[in-house]
Amino acid sequence: METKDSYSKKMKAKFDDLNYKWNVERNKLEAKAQQAKVEVKKKFEEQLKTLQNRREKMRQKLDQVDTASEDAWKDFKEGVDNAWKSLNEAIKKARSHFD
Repeated sequence: METKDSYSKKMKAKFDDLNYKWNVERNKLEAKAQQAKVEVKKKFEEQLKTLQNRREKMRQKLDQVDTASEDAWKDFKEGVDNAWKSLNEAIKKARSHFD
């Protein structure tokens, strides 16, 4: 059975890795956006805002797991998992404009 601490560490490591990879990817996409048409740039900027919002929600969910009691953290697990999925979907959608 997974403990609060191991789950929190695992998700934080995944989040940190995703943030690192996204920063690299974002730089590439921003360079492409500079050469793209106005409507593509606008969609990309909208996707970036969505992504930033979802990253913040993910960070908040991870904070909730950290501050929850040993008994209550499992109640937050589903929210963290859903935030993780949502964040990954936002990244895929942002990338899709330039693939």
